[in-house]
Amino acid sequence: MKILSAAAGIALLACSLMIPAPGAQAANTQSAAPVANKPAPVVLRNTPVAVEFQGTDSIGSHLSTRVKESFNNSNLFTLTEKDTPKLRLIISTVPEFPSRPEVGSACSVIWLFSQNNSNLRHFLQYETHVLSAGDVDSLAAKILETTDGVATRFGYLLQ
Repeated sequence: MKILSAAAGIALLACSLMIPAPGAQAANTQSAAPVANKPAPVVLRNTPVAVEFQGTDSIGSHLSTRVKESFNNSNLFTLTEKDTPKLRLIISTVPEFPSRPEVGSACSVIWLFSQNNSNLRHFLQYETHVLSAGDVDSLAAKILETTDGVATRFGYLLQ
C-alpha cells in the first residue's frame, strides 16, 4: 500500500511540475513579440554562361557537348553567345596518350567572367582532370555543380 501511494505521489509531483503557474504563462505570452507574416521573395538565379571548347580528341568533344546539354537543361543557367556580362567556361582537352586517343583525355576547365566581348576576361577558377569515355557524364555534372558555386560566389559581377 505504501509503495502504491509513493508511486502516486511521484506521479502527482511530476504532473504538477509540468503545469506552469497561472502568472508564469501570462508573462511568457506578453514578452514574446508576434512574428510578422512577411515571406521573403524568392530570388531566381538564371546565370548567363558561354562554353568554349579547345581540343581535337573525341572524349573532350563529347564532354563539351554534354556540358552544353547540361546547361541547356538546367533552370539555373542560360547558354548564350550574346555580348552581355556572363560566365565563360573554357574546356581544353588533349589525348592522354597521343598514340591511343580513345583511351583517355587530360582536361582543363577554366571559369572566367566576361563583361562583354571587347573587354579583357577575368579569371575566376580552374580545375584539371584526367578522364575516360565512361567518366564524361559524371564530370559534366561536376562541372555544372562547380559552375553553380562560382555563380553564387561571383554573382555580384553579373548584376
